[in-house]
Amino acid sequence: MDELARDSAIASGIESASIFDLLPDAWLILNERAEVVMANAAYLQSLQAVLPNIQGRSVYEINQAGSAEQRDARRVWIDDALTGLVSGEMRISPILRYDMRSRNPAANGTSEMRFWQINTTRIEPGDGREPLIALRVNDVTDTVEAAERSQRERAKLRSQARLRQVLMEEANALLRDNQEQLRLALAFAQIGAWEFDASTGRVDCTEQCRACLGLPVASELSLARFFNELIDDADRARVRSVVVRALKRREHFEIDFRVVWPDGTTHWALVRGVGRYQPDGGVKSVLGFTLDITPRKEAELEQRAIAQSEKRARVESEQIARAMDHFVTAVSHELRSPLGAILSWCTLLQRAGDMSHVERASGVIERNARQLAHMVDDLLDSGAIATGKLSVDRRPVDLAALAGIVAEDTRIGAQAKGVQLITDDLSPCAVLADESRMKQIVWNLLSNAVKFCVEGTVELTVAQRGDMHAELTVRDTGCGIEPDALGRIFDRFEQQVKAVSSGRVAGLGLGLWLVKHLVELHDGTIVAESAGRGQGATFRVTLPLYRRA
Repeated sequence: MDELARDSAIASGIESASIFDLLPDAWLILNERAEVVMANAAYLQSLQAVLPNIQGRSVYEINQAGSAEQRDARRVWIDDALTGLVSGEMRISPILRYDMRSRNPAANGTSEMRFWQINTTRIEPGDGREPLIALRVNDVTDTVEAAERSQRERAKLRSQARLRQVLMEEANALLRDNQEQLRLALAFAQIGAWEFDASTGRVDCTEQCRACLGLPVASELSLARFFNELIDDADRARVRSVVVRALKRREHFEIDFRVVWPDGTTHWALVRGVGRYQPDGGVKSVLGFTLDITPRKEAELEQRAIAQSEKRARVESEQIARAMDHFVTAVSHELRSPLGAILSWCTLLQRAGDMSHVERASGVIERNARQLAHMVDDLLDSGAIATGKLSVDRRPVDLAALAGIVAEDTRIGAQAKGVQLITDDLSPCAVLADESRMKQIVWNLLSNAVKFCVEGTVELTVAQRGDMHAELTVRDTGCGIEPDALGRIFDRFEQQVKAVSSGRVAGLGLGLWLVKHLVELHDGTIVAESAGRGQGATFRVTLPLYRRA
């Protein structure tokens, strides 16, 4: 049974091939790659070829008898007949002139004018085999010539033909006038027109478009040059993203970008465009306009800068106002406390006859007077720093010796509070500094550390770091600093809060701000470190070492 079925299939195939070969019209069978699978005798006779010479070759490559222009037209003609062909569709092509070698032996191989038309049909076998395309080639030369003869006859008989010609000429003249008016209007508006051909990658544009992009009149423009050379580096990715997204969505696009002209100047260009698409969805071309918007963009950027500047000015003004309110509140509160103590003890001395209170009163008055003096000094120094009038007289100073002297002055106050001051590691280091200002730095850091230590230790060290710097460190075991406050600890009027109390500590909040600026006046740096609340704090001052010339 299998052998009978095989013999039947072979016989059926032979019969079909014979019928196909005997068809009077010229037929080709192509695969999906447009390669010749089969050609009947009528086609081979018209082509004056044999099947083995064309089988397996592309239909675009065979039959190259015409001129170069005709061959190009034939390629487009076949492409239109084959592209996008669906199953069951029968497509008829337009008539094409394609000259062939004359079959008359007396013509000695010369060409004669011929006209052709093709019918194409897609065949789906349905059994898993590759789809095929049946292509019938019709020589319609006689029909075309008859039509042309008939047309000539009608042209002679109908006087309206001349009228149509005149009307066509007038229409073309009107079209040229309209095109010229459009060109003048675009030039007057300084708008450049362009068209991108997706098949070639070339961009055809007007002179105004080139002028907008800073190109010479005769220069060529391509998509690669537009994106890779003309658009500013900072805008390329943004422009490409907008254009690609719009074309994918079949939407128009509008985007501005910077263009660097050959003379080095930067200009702003605005581009509007819309795509035209192939039947299969691919981009065929993109049309659009360009406009030089440099004056408008510069004005816009200037207005934006002014707005941002005004916004910053408002913010700074509000910050200054808040700082001033904070300053007035702090000063009034801090000055009132020592002044109140001084006035109270002075009143007590005037009324009391007991001389035993004199010593205690003088101590309180002296301590509060010193506190007032420090506040006044801090205020004066802060004003001098803010106005740039504070100067330093820098001379060689032993930082370790200076720090030791200040530590001894601070020790009594630390001991009275129950805080141990450690100064065991003070290595001699010569720095170029204003001695009084350097003492002010050390005193502020030590007194600040003692102030925020309820108990525990304050350690002062001075050491050389490398060959270039000296480092002064004040480390305490006090209340510590919150991580989010470390960035503000050196701000003006910023006060640290005790770890065990929500109340403020005495002071104007100028000490660390003054220290930071005084250190910077000595070409140094200061940093604050703390593991958090209750973990103590460390302040490191780094200064350049003094090198004898």
